[in-house]
Amino acid sequence: MKKMLLLLLIISIIGTFSLLSCKAEEAVEEQVEEAAEEEVTVETEISGSIRFLGWEGYEFPEAYKELTEKYGVTIDPTYLTSNDEVFSKLYAGAEYDLTTPHPAYWKQLIENDLIQPIDIDKIPNYENIFSPVLKVLEPFNYDGKVWGVPILYAYNEFIYNADNADSIESWWEILEPEWKDRYVIMDDPMAFLIMAERMSGKTKDLNLVTPEELAEYKDILIDVKNNARTMVYSLGEAKNIIISGEADAWVQGFFVAPMARAEGYNVWSCIPKEGTVLVVDCYVIPKNAPNPDGAYAILNEVLKIPAQMSVVDDLSGGAITNDAIESLTEDQRSRYDYDNLEELFAENEMNGPFPTEAGEYITFGDMVTMWEEVKMAE
Repeated sequence: MKKMLLLLLIISIIGTFSLLSCKAEEAVEEQVEEAAEEEVTVETEISGSIRFLGWEGYEFPEAYKELTEKYGVTIDPTYLTSNDEVFSKLYAGAEYDLTTPHPAYWKQLIENDLIQPIDIDKIPNYENIFSPVLKVLEPFNYDGKVWGVPILYAYNEFIYNADNADSIESWWEILEPEWKDRYVIMDDPMAFLIMAERMSGKTKDLNLVTPEELAEYKDILIDVKNNARTMVYSLGEAKNIIISGEADAWVQGFFVAPMARAEGYNVWSCIPKEGTVLVVDCYVIPKNAPNPDGAYAILNEVLKIPAQMSVVDDLSGGAITNDAIESLTEDQRSRYDYDNLEELFAENEMNGPFPTEAGEYITFGDMVTMWEEVKMAE
């Protein structure tokens, strides 16, 4: 009898555990189903219009085609002609989901509460970014936060038509009489300020400029401007002038050399011994973005290989993700010095950030004022 009761007790216990196990499995299944439903809900939030305020070509329509067709979204661009437009439009209350201000402008945008920090946990491909690119952006991680996601890198160079001109070893050479009226410059105050700093021997803390230094750099830049043929305002204009033979070179140029060679022109570039100016263009989310889910979808998409190939092939920019760099063809690698990227990023700096208040060093506004005086100088 005791054996029978013990057997019944064991059977009862096993039955209880089996029932609990079934209920646990059912609970797990319910959680999986709920998670799947949540994932669908998140995906379906990517809809509507993604309003883009940025440089022409940075909306990558072909690279984003799969995403836009999958979710039925549209990317509606408004193109910039200067970095200043980002601040003026956002300050006036205009609503955009993504914009592309140069990192040197971020501090001003942050202090006026016009952009929002980036939640990198929402960007799975963020961890694939080439580490030297992230390192060069560290000075712009205000308050320990990420404010922009890199799209591409480039650097300012001396771009020349090799049918009519030779490369140069030093930026100082362009002030020689033989270069009078043979090169063009662009309306780019930060690039030329750093060029003048490097010409004067300064290589670090290029955003920290005393008023005395600024006066010295202004004199150099007046000479640079007065020796130039003209000032251009777009990549297309610079390229057309060089390939047409109207001018032989572009000082502080970018992107144009490989673009012109792809069209059959003998246009090349070099970095003079004093160094260059690094450019890392980024996507930024405005504070009042009406479609943040769409914005984050694009932030992740730009770090995928199709978008990075558009950077290389359509814009002649530099890819910034590890897998994209590894997949480049020999021809694509020849456009930028990919084999020495770490050294390039270690030896050169980005523009800014400049102090926002007057003091020992000049502000961004002081730099802009100086450049306007350069442009007006005889």
